[in-house]
Amino acid sequence: MVGISRILKAGGRLLFDPKFQDTVTTSIAASKKTLGYKNLHKQIGDAFVKADKATVNTPFFSNMKTSLTSLGPDIKNSWQAAKGIGAKSKAVVGQLGKRMPLLGVLLTAAIELPNIFSAFKDEGLVGGVLETGKSTVRLAGATAGFAIGQALIPIPLVGGLIGGFVGDWVMSKIVGKSHSEKKAEAQAEIEQQSQISQQFNNPYLQGVQPFQQGTNINYAQPTMTPQQLMSLNQMLYSGGFGNPMDQDFMAMTSGINKLNYMC
Repeated sequence: MVGISRILKAGGRLLFDPKFQDTVTTSIAASKKTLGYKNLHKQIGDAFVKADKATVNTPFFSNMKTSLTSLGPDIKNSWQAAKGIGAKSKAVVGQLGKRMPLLGVLLTAAIELPNIFSAFKDEGLVGGVLETGKSTVRLAGATAGFAIGQALIPIPLVGGLIGGFVGDWVMSKIVGKSHSEKKAEAQAEIEQQSQISQQFNNPYLQGVQPFQQGTNINYAQPTMTPQQLMSLNQMLYSGGFGNPMDQDFMAMTSGINKLNYMC
C-alpha cells in the first residue's frame, strides 16, 4: 500500500506540481550535458527520482496555486529585467514554458470532462472510472513527455510540445482509444450501413443490384460449334442457298434484290 500511495502521489506531482516538472527538465538537461545521450533511459529515470525526492514534503496543490498566481508577476519582472526585444520575448516564453505542462493538463482535463461524463452515462460507474484512469494516464504521459522533450530539445516550448505529443501518443497506444473515439466510430459505421441499405432499397437502383451483389447471370450459350458456323457461312455465300438477298424478306419487299441482279 505504501508503494501504491507513493506512485499516486508522484503521479499527482507530475501532473500538478510545476516544481516537480521543472526539476525533471533541469536534471535531464544537466546530465545530458555531461553524458550526452549515453544511458538516456537511466538519466530520465534518475531525473524523476530526484524530482520526487525534491518535492516529497511539498504539497503539490500549494505549488500549483503558487505557480498560477505568480505567472503574471514573473512575466512582468522577466520582461523588465531583459534587455532588447529578443531577450524580453525569450524571457516571457521561458516563464510560459515552465508552466506549460500545468496549463496543458488543466486545458486537457477540461476537454476530457465531456468524454468522462459520457462514459459514466453510457457504461455506468465501472466504465466511467476506467475512462477516468485512461484519461489520467494519457495526461501523465503527455506531461512527462513535455518535461523530457524540453530537456532534450532546448528550444522554448518546441521541445516540450513535441515531447508532449509523443508521450500522449505512446500512452494512447497502451490504454487504447477513448470512449468518445469508440462512440464516434460506432456512429460512423451505423451511418455507413444506413447509406448502403438506402442504396439497395432505392427502386432506381434495382436494375444494378445483381451486379453490385455479385449475382451470377446465366447468358444464352451458342448451340453450334465454330466448324458448323463456318460451314453454314460458306454455304450461304457460295450459292448453296442461292442469292443471300433472295432469302432476305426486307430485300425482297424493297426490291433491293432486283437491283442486285441489274448490277
